[in-house]
Amino acid sequence: MAQEEDDKATWTSEEWLLYGDRCFGEGRYDDALEAYDMVRAPDAGYLNALNRKGQILSLTGREEEALGLFDQVLELGPSDPLLSDLALNNKANTLLILGRSEEALKTYDEALSIEPGNVMALNNKGNVYSDMGIDEKALEMYEMALSIDPQNNAILVNKSYALTGLARYEEALDALEDVLGTDPGYVMALNNKGNILSELGRYDEAIEAYEKVLEIDPGHVPTLLNMGVLLGAMELPEEALASFNQALILDPDNVLALDNKGCILAELGRDREALVAYERALSLAPDDEGLRQNVESLLKKLES
Repeated sequence: MAQEEDDKATWTSEEWLLYGDRCFGEGRYDDALEAYDMVRAPDAGYLNALNRKGQILSLTGREEEALGLFDQVLELGPSDPLLSDLALNNKANTLLILGRSEEALKTYDEALSIEPGNVMALNNKGNVYSDMGIDEKALEMYEMALSIDPQNNAILVNKSYALTGLARYEEALDALEDVLGTDPGYVMALNNKGNILSELGRYDEAIEAYEKVLEIDPGHVPTLLNMGVLLGAMELPEEALASFNQALILDPDNVLALDNKGCILAELGRDREALVAYERALSLAPDDEGLRQNVESLLKKLES
């Protein structure tokens, strides 16, 4: 370590960039920022350093500073399509963190004006529309991306989300089967397949999909939650409770697991245990009115 500190005095910009990248990868953000600051403006890696510095600032709650750096990259490096693409996507992602969805969409449009076949921008633009609840537009973006990269499983899964939002369940299942045909162990596809089958009332098939996920990844908390909800709907409260408890072993502060556990315990007449679960959930999500009502209702019941 001492030798490395001595060597730094003679490092080139390229060496500082490599060191910054190493620190970034290790989560040593302050060290990475200092390293990127040492990359000199005239040198080849300068714009990359600015871009990566912006990523760190975005990750650490300094979004406005990050946006300024991404804009600087775009102003100084328009001749590098790859770098411009990265900066535009990073800028859009940062705008989304700030809740500025419309500006993020415009940023993706800018990326697509430079490269109309930009699969990442098309997919990410679809994700923004999906988050905004505009599933028709999201589907349009995903289909455009898939026309360029038809085997992209991540985009096929996103397409299935949009189709589910449009209540086009069979088409959503078809998209997921395309994924599972090439990657039978794709956890997100299996989990989503279970969700759709559950929505369609095909409970046994849904359980089978969830069980496949848990064979691959026994600690997949979203699937444990989905399994618990489905078992509750199937009037299997003890099995549902076991699923929620397993989720809470893995993620003790999971509000959904605590809330659902409280619901099951209340159904079983185990009101005091239910109250403990609800109060714990409310302590983690104090603005959740539904949880507050659950706590107040149980308290009244227990006091009567």
